Amino acid sequence: MNAHPGSLTLSKFDRYDFLMALLCFIGGLALYIRTLTPGLLPGDSGEFQTLVYLLGHTHPTGYPVYLVQAKLATYLPLGDVAYRVNLFSAMMGALTVAVVYLCGRLLVKQRALAVVGAAAIAVCPTFWSQAIIAEVYTARAVFLVLILLVLLWWDQQESPWALFTAGLLGGLSLGVHMSVALLAPAVLLFLLAHWRRNKKMWRTALLGAMTGVFITIFIFLLIDWNDPAANYFNSTIEPSRSSWGLDTEEIDGPIERLLFGWSARQFRSFMFADVAEMMPAQAANYWQNLPGELAWPMIILAFVGSTDLLVRWRRAATLILVGLTAQLFSMFNYAIWDLYVFYIPSYVLLALLSIRGMGTVVDLGVTALQSTASQLQSRIVGIGLGITTALVVFVFAVWPVFKPQREAVLAGEVPFDFDMYPTYDEFLFKSVRAMVIDLPEDSIVFTDWGMMWPYYYAAHIIESRRDLTFIETYPADDLDGIADSVVEYIEMNIKEHPIFLSEREPALIEAGLAFGPARVGPTRLVRVITED
Repeated sequence: MNAHPGSLTLSKFDRYDFLMALLCFIGGLALYIRTLTPGLLPGDSGEFQTLVYLLGHTHPTGYPVYLVQAKLATYLPLGDVAYRVNLFSAMMGALTVAVVYLCGRLLVKQRALAVVGAAAIAVCPTFWSQAIIAEVYTARAVFLVLILLVLLWWDQQESPWALFTAGLLGGLSLGVHMSVALLAPAVLLFLLAHWRRNKKMWRTALLGAMTGVFITIFIFLLIDWNDPAANYFNSTIEPSRSSWGLDTEEIDGPIERLLFGWSARQFRSFMFADVAEMMPAQAANYWQNLPGELAWPMIILAFVGSTDLLVRWRRAATLILVGLTAQLFSMFNYAIWDLYVFYIPSYVLLALLSIRGMGTVVDLGVTALQSTASQLQSRIVGIGLGITTALVVFVFAVWPVFKPQREAVLAGEVPFDFDMYPTYDEFLFKSVRAMVIDLPEDSIVFTDWGMMWPYYYAAHIIESRRDLTFIETYPADDLDGIADSVVEYIEMNIKEHPIFLSEREPALIEAGLAFGPARVGPTRLVRVITED
């Protein structure tokens, strides 16, 4: 053990810790595979299942590092491509659980407490729901908690490679999910606390961060060079460029596309729109739903752990609490429909604080007995209290959160049915594939975001019909109606491409375009009629 100046006894890893982390990973992976979504999904998940395989640009803020990581999973000899991308989320979810355990071990002496904290995040419903579909949120959680792990370890050891690694992970995280950057103020304050002890650390941290950013941009450029026909810019931005006030040349280069993605142009209108009204409402909603993610005992223990860290390990308290504050402040001012998934980092940070809270309870019990017990007796009592506390917290905090999903786990079914949650529909997949097979050569189909990517998956991956193009009809969430540039796009392509829409669009009729009904496979569409 290592005595910290703030009087908190810190832990060092040994082989048993890495064995426990491996067991946490295996347990989490088994849970997620048992409930894994089996195939193709609509919306963002369908986009990732398609573009991970094809390596094309995704919606802002862009996820190039995620795409390359998940691409490796597509080589696994398990299921189809869609299943393998879902499986990658499960692997990242299980890895998060393992790293939460390791972070917890740096905060407490008793392994059992860290295991319970890891279990709490494993069964957290929102986190679990993202570990069984193709999404970026478990990969984001991995980078967040890895940065915390390396920094907390560096706080004890001050090894230069650890600080470089933390910076590298921070830079790479921009290509996984840019919200990880909300940890930056906490990291800055954490490093400032070390200023007198190590003034050369800035160069090491900055070199790591610059290396990570360089790699992220390099991967983005490789994906841009790959440029499959199915990508976000071809299918969403270019046809509807007038919705964004863009000329073609404004997105015709890789740097322009990088800046468009990183600037989150599509989502900026949802950020900090009305702080006075939005922030209290979002905060109240978060607090109301929090016990369903982490039960009340975990929340109370997180408050206890926060207080203890502020007294006995302020640098760690700064890192975790400022990181938590930055996450919540940003999310409370973000009016996006799927805001619930953006709260996952806060659940991870609260789980870490609750681990420290459990450690505080055990420390208080041991301290109360130290005056009447020998060192050996105190150690035995500490182990007993640690196991007892872990069992009590598991029974009253972890199990109640898991229990509603128990029957689904036993049945091997997907356990969640959130609003707007992407769900697998075997009939939908068959109908999508049948429509793709029946489409005329070189067809262009205007449809919604939810169906566009299943169509692309069926056409470009399953049937190898790269001649087919699918366009999002209404790409701008904050604007009504169809873009003026869509009319130009149709007029430019109508002579060479059969053009279909999922529904009649009044604005196109007003523009002078005529439509006729069309049945393609089992799907009813409308087709633009040419004068010929």
